[in-house]
Amino acid sequence: MALSRTTSHDWFLGSEQTRGLQFTGALELVRLLDRLATRPRWPARDVPLPIVVLRRPPGVESPLEALANRPATARGRRVAFAHVQGGQPRRRLLDDVVGQLSGDVRGAARLRFPHYALVGWLLDLTLPAGVEADEEEREIAREFRHHLRRRVRITTDGAQDLAQDFPWWIRLVIGLMPRIGLALMALLWRPATWVGEQALGGRSRHGLYRLARAVVKERLAERHEDEVGDLLVRALLEDLRRSHRRWTPWGTGRRRTGNPWLLVESSDPWLVDAIGRARGGVRSGQSWRANPLSRPDPLLVVAARESDEVPRTHVADALAGYHDWLRQLSRSDRWVLELDTDATEPARGVVGGLSELPALRLRRALAAPLVLVLVVASLVAVPFLNRARCDEWWSVSVRSPLQRVGEECIGVSADPVRNFIPDWVPADVRPALEDVYGKIVEENRKAEARPDAITIVFLSVLTPRTANSFYALVEELRGVWVAQRTSDVPIRMLLANGGEGPGGRGLASGDVAADKIVELAARDRSVVAVTGLSISTDTARSVVKRLGSDALPVIGTLTSADDMAGVNEYYYQVGPNNLREARVAAYYAQTRLGVSDVAIFHSGDPTDRYSQNLAEDARVSFAERGITVSQYKSYRVANDDEGLAPSSLGQGACPTSERPGYAVFYAGRAQYLAEFLRGMNSRCQGSTPPVLASDSSTRFILEGTMAQFPNVRLDYLSFASPAAWTDCARVPFYKVYLDVFRKTCQTLGDGRSAAAYDAMQVLAEGVRQVRRTDPGARVREGLLAGIGSIRPDNAIQGATGTIGFSASTRLPSNKAVLVLQGNTDTTSTPRLLCGELPFRADLVPGLEADGGCPRDPQ
Repeated sequence: MALSRTTSHDWFLGSEQTRGLQFTGALELVRLLDRLATRPRWPARDVPLPIVVLRRPPGVESPLEALANRPATARGRRVAFAHVQGGQPRRRLLDDVVGQLSGDVRGAARLRFPHYALVGWLLDLTLPAGVEADEEEREIAREFRHHLRRRVRITTDGAQDLAQDFPWWIRLVIGLMPRIGLALMALLWRPATWVGEQALGGRSRHGLYRLARAVVKERLAERHEDEVGDLLVRALLEDLRRSHRRWTPWGTGRRRTGNPWLLVESSDPWLVDAIGRARGGVRSGQSWRANPLSRPDPLLVVAARESDEVPRTHVADALAGYHDWLRQLSRSDRWVLELDTDATEPARGVVGGLSELPALRLRRALAAPLVLVLVVASLVAVPFLNRARCDEWWSVSVRSPLQRVGEECIGVSADPVRNFIPDWVPADVRPALEDVYGKIVEENRKAEARPDAITIVFLSVLTPRTANSFYALVEELRGVWVAQRTSDVPIRMLLANGGEGPGGRGLASGDVAADKIVELAARDRSVVAVTGLSISTDTARSVVKRLGSDALPVIGTLTSADDMAGVNEYYYQVGPNNLREARVAAYYAQTRLGVSDVAIFHSGDPTDRYSQNLAEDARVSFAERGITVSQYKSYRVANDDEGLAPSSLGQGACPTSERPGYAVFYAGRAQYLAEFLRGMNSRCQGSTPPVLASDSSTRFILEGTMAQFPNVRLDYLSFASPAAWTDCARVPFYKVYLDVFRKTCQTLGDGRSAAAYDAMQVLAEGVRQVRRTDPGARVREGLLAGIGSIRPDNAIQGATGTIGFSASTRLPSNKAVLVLQGNTDTTSTPRLLCGELPFRADLVPGLEADGGCPRDPQ
């Protein structure tokens, strides 16, 4: 066909072979075509290609024979091209184009034309005469199998395998079961779907089989010759788009660094016009005119024709003409860039310039090596990255609600069994922790099926370091689950870990967890509030500030530092603050113990706001009752903290002489209380003073540590305790708790579960208030007002006492506080009740609300 197919690899073959290019502007033309033939490295830079029409005067030799050497001799031979003569039947002309473009090209996969082959089969389809209607589909399937078995078609390049255009599974299924194979092809194969949706005869039949039947019955190929030609051209261009795609992992187009060429010698403009119509056609409701960058086809068309009409743009200005064409494309239907060439008088120096012009050089296809490098890098990096995100090592997600800090997974999780049961969980605690996590996840599944479900995040230290803290965590989670199970508001509970941090300070990574909660709430509108925060630290205060800035209400369970309620208006808590605790402690010390002199000891950890705040409140409260504060000292947790070691501090707690009315108020943490008492016993020599401790000491009693100190009277403050009732099973919350977890009132001495339960009750009541006011309102936006409407005059009868919030402080007004005396057998004996508990008739005999107890200001 073309001389270039049998000649050397040099593009310039001599002046005789380039006579058609010996005109002024030939170099500019070749450079423009080289530019258009090279595909950009990035798909976003693909632009539509023009149909370059080279006009020459009659009798002048065509330049296409010389231009055909450019793609033929490109470095790497990665450019397919076709050089055809016009003036022949349309079907034969297009078959010639397809036959040449589908030839072998070194460095890239062979071009396939399944859309074109399928349209060709439809146009050639015939059925035997007299076929019944119910047998038409079977006959069409047989014809398709017979069509594939022919295996070859004859083109100007010789015999070509027809079956190459169809995937192996279609050839296999149709060979075995023609009718089923045809149905599967029409249903699952994208080219069959595309062909079935094409319009022919003025309308689409919406299906391959319907179109095939219409072609046969209505003789569409004979009656609509122009539409048939346009359909073949559309199929050809669609095949080229698919073969050059680069946006899928399976696309072979990444290795096609050059655009295929179509060189057309003809004065008949049909093929050029048909390509322009196909490019300008409407697809998916959007025309190429409105958006010419939507999936442009990669075919570079160069046509040569004889004409007496002189185009506006001379070939010497080819590059400028191309830019003008590209700018005007979005406002016009014109895909043709017509250039004037005239080789009647050879231009001086053009042949020399062409001889110096290097061969078309295409960039290397780096996609495959790059993909290989990325795969190897991913295999190495992804496991490390996913470990840092506490995700499965094989996960491909780009967003994770967790982040690893040290050995802890920080953030939000819907699968706490995987994320929040670290290796250091004590063996005797692990079954209980796994059990309560599993119960919460099961309730979540039930809630997710309800359209009116809300999501609450429980934020706490889920990876503590001590068995004591794990037991406390289990109790809180059990209270959360009981509330979730018994609530008439469907609740989905997500768990968030704020981390233990060094030194057991707690909630060390609370800010990270808060950021993860905010990110989740931005994506999931069902997230309405956060609860938990059972420890008063600087990070707990920072968490409240961060969540409140994103309008997420927070309900604290056991937080009690005075300034927590002043962070912002989005914070409430179900327990009393330190000031109320301190006033109750001073009242109890004066009226029940006869204390007139007290030594106050607290934590020197600057981040432990709870201990220091409680100690300061106690100093003021004891002084208000005329009790002398003879000592006010701190113990150190770390070497850089202020104060003495806890044992040394305990030694200094002993009175130097007989001092009636002397007592110790311990405002520190439970984990240092045993060391403090040992130091006190070692010095006091049998005359240890009574000790009044904070609510943090509850776990100290429940662990049985008091058995080591039978000579010490230890009274401690408590928010709520099952010990307050003769039979705690009469309280609805404890009844459910004891039935499910097989406990008794004697073995259940912790009020943490009840505090977590009450926090959930407050949130559920706030949701009810929102939905009573406006059933269609968004819960998150109205929840703060719903919680604020819970006042003392319509208080909730919680398991930890009456909960009605003061308008000025957002704290429960006159919340119940117990004073218990610790026994050596892990039990406690109630000594004082300030505030109201539910089911007062069932309280321990003699335990009634003391009328002289301090009351909160209104």
